[in-house]
Amino acid sequence: MVHCKSKDNDIGVHVLKPHENIQWNFHLNFFQTTQFYCAMKWGEEKVHWFDIYIPDRDFDRCIKCSWGVKQNGPCFYDKASRAFDICYQWNPGR
Repeated sequence: MVHCKSKDNDIGVHVLKPHENIQWNFHLNFFQTTQFYCAMKWGEEKVHWFDIYIPDRDFDRCIKCSWGVKQNGPCFYDKASRAFDICYQWNPGR
C-alpha cells in the first residue's frame, strides 16, 4: 500500500504488486516549497513514511525523480551509476 500527498494534492491510496509503480506530475508552488511524502505498508507491518520530494534536496538533481522502495527504506535512482543506490532511512514514527 502506498499513499502519497502534499499539503495541496492527494495522489490517493494505491495497492501495488511487486515491481509495479505509480507516477504523478506536479508543479512547484510560487514559493518553491512543494513537498510530497508517501506512507507505505507491506502486509501486517507497521506504516513507514518518507519525504519523497523535498525541493532543497531534489530540485537540482531530478526533473523526473525515480525511487525504488524496499522494506528497509527508499533508494533514489542515481543517473550516474544507473542504480537505485542513494538510500535513506524511513522518517521517524509520528
